[in-house]
Amino acid sequence: MNYSFTAAVASLALSVFTSLAVAAPIDFAQSEVKATFKQFNVPVSGNFKKFNGDVQYDPAKPANTKATLSVDTASYDLGDPDYNKEVAGKDWFDSKNYPTATFVITAVTGSGNNLQATGDLTIRGIKRPVKFPVKIQTAGGKHTFTGKAQIKRLEYKVGAEGEWGDTSLVADEVAIDFKMVMPAK
Repeated sequence: MNYSFTAAVASLALSVFTSLAVAAPIDFAQSEVKATFKQFNVPVSGNFKKFNGDVQYDPAKPANTKATLSVDTASYDLGDPDYNKEVAGKDWFDSKNYPTATFVITAVTGSGNNLQATGDLTIRGIKRPVKFPVKIQTAGGKHTFTGKAQIKRLEYKVGAEGEWGDTSLVADEVAIDFKMVMPAK
């Protein structure tokens, strides 16, 4: 299944997304995490449909941000039930043994709308540091956090075995785009 890799990417994207939020629950209906990778050099994207997180964010003190995000790895949606089943399988996310991917924020640096988030992303039981820029907008009583993180799927053993380990078929690089919406305090 060629779209299996997308599930892995989306899981990572979602993990990054939760890292920046307000001390309130994520508004799941307005938030999204998308992972994009290239298969046969063609971009393929999918979204995670189930995630939750706990975030504490103070706009006056972004360095004090604390956040944890959990993503249901079996919820990665490539738009086809067969592809979704493949990416949740043992070769990709192995959702049976690793049902969640997590992101825990460890630091936020910068000021204003030029913030950098750093945290630990865990997929398939493998924890790696991730750093990415974040933009924050506040309007209508809500904070919206957007950003993009780049990861390498093979570092997390996602699609690492068999034909999927060939990066000429499915690229190692995965872009995780996120939009997280939370109530402003």
